[in-house]
Amino acid sequence: MRALAILGSTGSIGVSTLEVVQAHPSRLSVQALAAGRNRDLLLVQCEAFRPRCVSVGTQEDAEWLRASLSYQPELHWGPEGLLACALHPEADTVVAAIVGSAGLASTEAALRAGRRVCVANKESLVVGGALMHEAALAGGGELLPVDSEHAALHQLLAGRAPATIREVRITASGGPFRDWSLARIQAATIEEALNHPTWKMGPKITIDSATLMNKGLEVIEASVLFGLRPDQVAVTVHPQSQVHAMVGFHDGSYQLQVCANDMKLPIQYCLLFPDQCPGPVASYSWEDARHWTFEAPDLERFPCLGLAFQALREGGTAPALLNAANEVAVAAFLQGRLGFWDIQACNQEVLARIPATPQGSLAQVLDADLTARRHAEGWVQART
Repeated sequence: MRALAILGSTGSIGVSTLEVVQAHPSRLSVQALAAGRNRDLLLVQCEAFRPRCVSVGTQEDAEWLRASLSYQPELHWGPEGLLACALHPEADTVVAAIVGSAGLASTEAALRAGRRVCVANKESLVVGGALMHEAALAGGGELLPVDSEHAALHQLLAGRAPATIREVRITASGGPFRDWSLARIQAATIEEALNHPTWKMGPKITIDSATLMNKGLEVIEASVLFGLRPDQVAVTVHPQSQVHAMVGFHDGSYQLQVCANDMKLPIQYCLLFPDQCPGPVASYSWEDARHWTFEAPDLERFPCLGLAFQALREGGTAPALLNAANEVAVAAFLQGRLGFWDIQACNQEVLARIPATPQGSLAQVLDADLTARRHAEGWVQART
């Protein structure tokens, strides 16, 4: 049985993970849960799964939870709480689903402690990919991707000699603005950007999907996870979101991975790997009439994707700088402090103004992250 620590249990990935646990009670258990400020949902989760270790955002939330629970687990809060859950001695598998670079330290610590880490926190790999690999190698940890595209690539690339791979392609739904004109995209509202046509996600990831920055981060993640050069990773827009990735070989052939667009599938794949067994999602049906379309992304209308490729080519701390700028810009957009098109402008400004340096240590990466955030916030303030 795998014993789980779920970091980000009240987010969409965390909730789906718990549904997978419920589908496999003889194979999966929950030992630790960590969340931010959604203490009401966390309370319900704790009563249902009875984890031994629980972490929340603040001490006040921890005290409220202690008074509300019908049993008494270990209670923690803040960054130290994330580490306590990730390193709980009864947990051998960590689901890293904290949004943003806040999940970096706990992911690194879990890998260094020899855990299987099912990483939905793509920022950990974007910001400190080389450090994550180093931690896994040093501690014997195992890194498996939860993103549907990367879980698909993990299946397609298994056992393949690197020399046979010409390219990999990850698919993008195209987001809510796929068919919009440039002028209309530039004037998009918060409500329009949050109206994703395919996936139900948190606000930050949903905005990233509207700009295609989410796909850009996934391009960097694919390069890091599978040791691919920037020119070996490409993006294809596929609005139906049923082909999740494809691999092209030097003989000119391609192999595709297909499944329903339900995140419980890649989550289950990571938790139970190498086993693949029935779960909470119905098998894909080939009997229903359907059509698939594929098209190239438009970098003029979605420049954030181009910026991600630029950061990947620059290497070092460039992806960390881009990710930090984007987190600041998206937060400012959701607060009404920036327009939608300002997100890409802020990201471009930070990449242009702050030189990238080689990735050396976690402290250095976090310092680059902080520098980019300060510059981005100053840029935002100058615009408002």
